Amino acid sequence: MMDFQLDQQSPVPLYFQIKDQIRNLILSGELKPGDMIPPEDILGRQLQVSRMTVRHALGDLSREGLLIRKRAIGTIVASPRQELPLFMNRLVGLTDDMSEKGVSVASRVLLKERQQAPYEIRQHLKLQYHEPVILIRRLRSTNHFPLVIENSYHPKERFPDLLETDFTNRSIYQFLWDHYQVQVHHSEDSFVAGIADLEESKLLEIDDGAPVMRYQRIGMDGDGVPIEFTLSIYRADRFRFVVNYSRNPEDNDKKGTVSSYHEKEAGI
Repeated sequence: MMDFQLDQQSPVPLYFQIKDQIRNLILSGELKPGDMIPPEDILGRQLQVSRMTVRHALGDLSREGLLIRKRAIGTIVASPRQELPLFMNRLVGLTDDMSEKGVSVASRVLLKERQQAPYEIRQHLKLQYHEPVILIRRLRSTNHFPLVIENSYHPKERFPDLLETDFTNRSIYQFLWDHYQVQVHHSEDSFVAGIADLEESKLLEIDDGAPVMRYQRIGMDGDGVPIEFTLSIYRADRFRFVVNYSRNPEDNDKKGTVSSYHEKEAGI
């Protein structure tokens, strides 16, 4: 039973009252990660509202990232968003970032193949038309929840062993260092909001058309040669992006000048 009541005489819509009450139960800790929310019909009878009103409230909370709705299971309280820092002076992969926080990331390889790269990818990797790439597509998850679809493209001529290696639960960055003594020394990262297509929504277990964050990285080695083009599709309900700014000491005499680092917080 959900221990709250609605004010039927209030001008505040009933769905909003339900949403606010459940949100308070979650934020106060009375409802804990993994707790089940009663089915819509049962909660509707308890609160004397329609099933559609309950669905509206739960849908909003799901989009806020406070609830997770899983087919054939029901609605459960989501785990709090965990931080995944991304600093301008520090380049690591998702596996290393999460390992430092004591969180393990599972990786399932969806596709690994040699490709004749499309024009955009050739441009990013500075390849000629005849130079192929290796595509590694993986689904990254933690605590059995899918988080991100990762599409990584690398020059085949430089890294041929990528094609013969199993990257299930294995870091590509660590492999590049162990086998080729190559690291990403510099990257150009960009973020853009989008919506999930049918394939992405199935893999990420979200609604078709749900919001996602598309994260693009072009990684260069110490000589400035591109070695990686990665396009990742993140669940927007499990991530939030925070930008922190700090003044560079050497810029103290330059009025209004700030340097910045970016911190990406992830619900994983």
